[in-house]
Amino acid sequence: MEVKNQVLLKAALVTIVLFAASLYIGYSIESQSYTSTESKLNEFHEELENALLFSLFIQTHNQTESTCAVLRDQLDASGQNALEISQELEDNKVTVFTDYNQLRGRYFLANMRFYLMLREYKQECGDQSLEPILFFYRTYGDCPTCYTQGRVLDTVRAECENARVFAFPADSEDLAMIRAFKTYYNITGTPSLVIRDATYNGVIETDRIKALIGC
Repeated sequence: MEVKNQVLLKAALVTIVLFAASLYIGYSIESQSYTSTESKLNEFHEELENALLFSLFIQTHNQTESTCAVLRDQLDASGQNALEISQELEDNKVTVFTDYNQLRGRYFLANMRFYLMLREYKQECGDQSLEPILFFYRTYGDCPTCYTQGRVLDTVRAECENARVFAFPADSEDLAMIRAFKTYYNITGTPSLVIRDATYNGVIETDRIKALIGC
């Protein structure tokens, strides 16, 4: 009996050690992913700061083609970074050891700022080639049409060089700017798109979006 108890004890200890090791590995993987996303978000903020300085320079000095070109390059770089961050936040919707809610809040605020700066760039530099698209979706509860619209916008983004998609959760009540956007653009359901300041409810197909943005 004593030998059997020792065997059971050793088996229990091995199980505990393996469980603790799996927890540690899981925590390490999540922590590395979180740190990577946070680093990219900080870089995104810095890029927007640089773009803001360029924008202020254009407003306070004589606008030149070269400064507008530099600002365009900066905004393009920020757009690529924003897309990568969005994908990482989407991939880490469900986590055990880390909380991405704060990063998501910072990202959505930065993305709103990015959208407003893009509009300002179009006005200041007279560049009408870029077409921002606002996409309002739902994060809580089932929204298969939101998923469908997201895939459509992925196709539009891949096929249209002038498309710039900005996605925001319409059911997030924590961010005042999202509520302000919803009120201004009369967002009453999801999915909804805003293209050239016109609001479209429900799923909008690829060809129609292309026609609306002149792709």
